Amino acid sequence: MSREAVGQQETERPARAPRHWAVTYRWLILALALVAVLGSAVAAVGVHGRLVDGGYFDQSAESSRAEKLLTEHDGSGTPKLMFVARTTGAVNGRQASAAGRALVTELAAEPGVVFVRDPWTSPAPSMLSADRHAALLMLAVAGDDQHKTRTAERLIRKYAGARPPLRVEASGRLSVNRYAEEQSRRDLVSSEMIGVPLVSAVLLVVFGSALACALPLAMGLVSVTGAMAFLDLLARHYPVNVFALNILTALGFGLAVDYSLIMVTRFREELDRGLDVPDAVRATVRSAGRTVAVSAAVVTLSLCALLFFPTPFHRSLGAGAVAVVCLAGVAALVVQPALLALFGHRLNRRPVRARWWRARNADAPGFWERLARAVLRRPLAVLISVSAFLVLLAAPAAAARMGFIDEDWLPRDAAPRLAAERARAEFPLLNGTTLTVLAPRTPAGSPAADRMGQALSRLPGADLVLGAEGNFRDGRRVAAPSAKPAGGAGQGTWYSVTTPAGPYSATAQRLVDAARAQKGPVLVAGETASLVDMKKTLARHLGWAAALVITAVAVLLFLFTGSVLVPVKAVVMNLLSLTVAFGAMVSLFQAGHLSRLLGGTATGHVDPLIPAVVFCIAFGLSMDYEVFLVARIREEYLRTGDNERAIVTGLQRTGRLVTVGALAVVIVLGALAASSLAVLQELGVCLALTVAIDATLVRCLLVPALMGLAGRWNWWAPAPLLRARALVLSLLARARIPHRPHRMPRHPEG
Repeated sequence: MSREAVGQQETERPARAPRHWAVTYRWLILALALVAVLGSAVAAVGVHGRLVDGGYFDQSAESSRAEKLLTEHDGSGTPKLMFVARTTGAVNGRQASAAGRALVTELAAEPGVVFVRDPWTSPAPSMLSADRHAALLMLAVAGDDQHKTRTAERLIRKYAGARPPLRVEASGRLSVNRYAEEQSRRDLVSSEMIGVPLVSAVLLVVFGSALACALPLAMGLVSVTGAMAFLDLLARHYPVNVFALNILTALGFGLAVDYSLIMVTRFREELDRGLDVPDAVRATVRSAGRTVAVSAAVVTLSLCALLFFPTPFHRSLGAGAVAVVCLAGVAALVVQPALLALFGHRLNRRPVRARWWRARNADAPGFWERLARAVLRRPLAVLISVSAFLVLLAAPAAAARMGFIDEDWLPRDAAPRLAAERARAEFPLLNGTTLTVLAPRTPAGSPAADRMGQALSRLPGADLVLGAEGNFRDGRRVAAPSAKPAGGAGQGTWYSVTTPAGPYSATAQRLVDAARAQKGPVLVAGETASLVDMKKTLARHLGWAAALVITAVAVLLFLFTGSVLVPVKAVVMNLLSLTVAFGAMVSLFQAGHLSRLLGGTATGHVDPLIPAVVFCIAFGLSMDYEVFLVARIREEYLRTGDNERAIVTGLQRTGRLVTVGALAVVIVLGALAASSLAVLQELGVCLALTVAIDATLVRCLLVPALMGLAGRWNWWAPAPLLRARALVLSLLARARIPHRPHRMPRHPEG
């Protein structure tokens, strides 16, 4: 062959596309990923020791400021740790009294203890049991949440147990926190031992290959170790709640498996089309990778709302959640392509024959196509009936009662819970509520201080007012002033206002508002005051945080789809499924219909911190599957212009894959139900329930029905918005962000 012929043949030969970076640098990427995983595992060894069961309160709230002033300047405050001293004889006998006074002296001298109230050093009949076999000691502890928890842990270890002739039991808020902190470590291991094997079994059935099954699990390992290392770093500079580790490891593992499942499935489809490994990797990153990137962005935007709350619990959880989602996305978009390039065709082997999965390929009619066509035959009936069913499931949310996590959220046999139940039975004082009212500008011993005590005792619901000014009831002084408490160096005066109503009752909350309405600056501390402030804080921040997140997600979906109706529909559908989660909180845990089966009892109330967490996480997870389904429907509609055919094809092509991805997330989050702590059970069950409802009723029924009714209006947008979208996409294209332009359908009217 002549040189000219050879040159002509080479000219006619199509130029081969350059190799993808994941193929070229796969060994370097995997080596760096291995180093990162090992480094993260080493860095995260001591993460549990830096986490604390606290950060639940807004430090700028009135109750928090009052608590700080009382403990630091007035030698008072809210007792959050209790000891019950028992003896076989009379606890106020000579020998028991001597031992009790010695115990009080030792406790009062401990670092961090503000005061100790007891029946031995001052007359307090209410702190003695009716049979005189038990005495109650109430302690206030200074410092932030971490210092309080560590102080309580040290005191419980040192003083709880046998101290002849006394036997001492620990109870109270800090005792509950200490138990929850220790139990969460054990529950983390048990939930992973349940979730990982179940997810592995599902992936093995889906892929039919142990190697293909191992890749999503490897991505989960990368995300979990990275999340633990990030929490360890964050906890060195900011208080991080102990439950964040359980929640974020489950969230990171579930999302990593979900994203990896999409990538591996698309890679195998490209290989089945006849592409070689490098081209299949490129096609996978260009198609499935774009879906993963948009999904990670949507979930991240939803979780960013947690950063705007003033409570350290929400902020630390939000920062960790954003980090773990980004890690899952980076692992899927960077490490996963390198693994695909490394294993290549070996991922396409199916030693395990999953006939039910393999028998119905993407082009053959099957369950999803029949379901879509059945919905489209009667879309209005489906829309009304399913929506009514979801509203019925959400109805119990109207009966929600707010209250903080307490001993009722612990297992029935937990030591702090048993001690608290015995203490409430022996000391009626503990069944009511005690508020601490601080008047910082009212001098102690002044006529104004006396009038303040009388006014507080006349408030509706108030039973007895105790303080340095004396004891008051029904507007009259019933006891002379006692000596000022030790350490009281404050400029004002304080009062303890008791009521027989429970701390989270409407009566106690109205008493807080009435006390704050008194003339002059008045600060109120205590559990009830903290609840009132928390409800106001959440009402002030949740509304605009949710509006910000919803707007940002809607704008992102509009840029992705070019439609006005699709983002609105997605937000409404997600909010509808979220209300079901709130209804589940009340019916399954507040009322105890599920918590009893899980080893606990009815919690009696919903912690106000939990709904915000469920909203942000569940909103992002639900939107994840919405993006995947709508993207495929839009692609088919732009190709064919047939709305019904696009809906059927979109659901058929995404049904199995998204169902398996949702199932993996449901398993991982649902594994938190194996915890013995009701707070983790509630978070896991409600999040898993939301994802399950969104992946079945919403995605399979409501979305096709609504899009079938809308017809061509699904893809309509005003001309100014379309021009703005085109401008944004052109800017993204100049920034070399991949975008494949599509011609939008014409307006339905013209």
